[in-house]
Amino acid sequence: MKKFKKNSIVIALIVSFMFMFGFTSPSSVLAATTPSLGTAAPYGILSSTFTRNVGLTAITGDLGYTTLSGSGTDTVTGLTVVTPPGQAGTDQGTALANLNGQSCTSLGTNVLLAGTYTPGCYSSSGTMDITLGTTVTLSGAGTYIFRSGGAITTGANSIIALANGASSCDVFWTPNGDTTLGANSTFIGTDIPVAQDIYVGHLVSWLGRALTFGHTVTTDTDTISSLCTTAPVTPAVSGGLPLVAQVPPLINIVKIPTLLSLSAGGGVVAYDYTVSNTGTVAMSNVTVTDDKCAPVNFISGDINNDSKLNVNETWKYRCTATVLQTTANTATATGQANGFTAIDTANAMVVVGVPIIPPLIHVVKKPSVFLLPAGGGAVTYTYTVTNPGTAPLSNVTITDDKCTGLPGRVVGHPGDLNKNDLLESNESWSFTCQTNLTQTTTNTGVAYGTANGLIATDFSLATVAVTPPKLPKTGFPPKEESTIWNIIIQKLYSFFF
Repeated sequence: MKKFKKNSIVIALIVSFMFMFGFTSPSSVLAATTPSLGTAAPYGILSSTFTRNVGLTAITGDLGYTTLSGSGTDTVTGLTVVTPPGQAGTDQGTALANLNGQSCTSLGTNVLLAGTYTPGCYSSSGTMDITLGTTVTLSGAGTYIFRSGGAITTGANSIIALANGASSCDVFWTPNGDTTLGANSTFIGTDIPVAQDIYVGHLVSWLGRALTFGHTVTTDTDTISSLCTTAPVTPAVSGGLPLVAQVPPLINIVKIPTLLSLSAGGGVVAYDYTVSNTGTVAMSNVTVTDDKCAPVNFISGDINNDSKLNVNETWKYRCTATVLQTTANTATATGQANGFTAIDTANAMVVVGVPIIPPLIHVVKKPSVFLLPAGGGAVTYTYTVTNPGTAPLSNVTITDDKCTGLPGRVVGHPGDLNKNDLLESNESWSFTCQTNLTQTTTNTGVAYGTANGLIATDFSLATVAVTPPKLPKTGFPPKEESTIWNIIIQKLYSFFF
């Protein structure tokens, strides 16, 4: 009897399954384009019913709903729109039709997503899931569409990550079923179900939007940000091997309105922005924008006139706007260095027509190290929380989407000078959190505080780079993850087991 080598059998099986399930090379993935979201774009959550089960849901962007339920609370940097206008739902539907009208590469039925995906449109005739603890990487600038014929479910502690220029605002999910995100997971993209609900598990970090006008969004102590986040492009050395060996930048912005309260009615408000470099490398292409005020004008601070924000410089900006109703707005500062983009935001509210002083809070997060060797290591994040407003803050807390174990408010904290458990304008409170990183990681710390019946929030992002290990020179190209091979392996596993 003729004997076959084990490798030959494996290769034959793989080839057979490739033809059986219609797979071709990764280069056959069909291209996709990003649609306009119209008036639905500003919303972090757009729904008919918004259910806040437990804790605090922090939303960067607008919040729209008709019915509010649940025992939790929320903070919103933009507008809270009760009974959103029908145009938002129309624009959501137009975007969904555009996404579902684009040609997709079929991944099969009841697909398990894993590994690395390049820009394109991917579909499943059944469900589309990410299992417990799995990381899905979206690599490269372009549009990503994941179209599911059934529900979309992500497991607890699963991660969707951006790499090599991928942007959170170019990622879309269009399930014909409910979307359920597992606890402590990281999700990226705009989710627009055909006609179903969205369930966000405990302590989920979501860069994107939950758009299900006409249906329900349910949250549970989560962070949802509609700000566009773009991953840096990893530099490459000869031979095509990726090598991150440079320090990421870190930027910080504080925004203070000249008037926090216009109790007699609307008026002109000047917003002052202070931008500083809290990292170790100079930044170029520094920009400051505000979602409710334009233009934001540079005033001073570039000491040596080199158009770079150096570590010893503080740049001043100002923008003036007429505020006719209570308005919360968000300023965003960005800067670039060593192939990375640093981002920081600052929120402020101006109250109109009511004699209430809204609170302000500010947090600066700094890692103990910006660059780790191959294999990673321990990082300690220090969070410095201050009050740039006038109303003393109670219930001051910190959360971080990639570092757990942060302490809650500690009575008698060293920064509490008068020991009254209130963060006042002359005080600075510090928190720390330690974690181990094995890959380049950008995480977000969020500070919360309350005063006069209002909640203040501030976000702080930081990137720590981990140098990939150098591969031995074998004469063969480096091993890369492939979407198609991941699918084949899943199909083979399902078939035999």
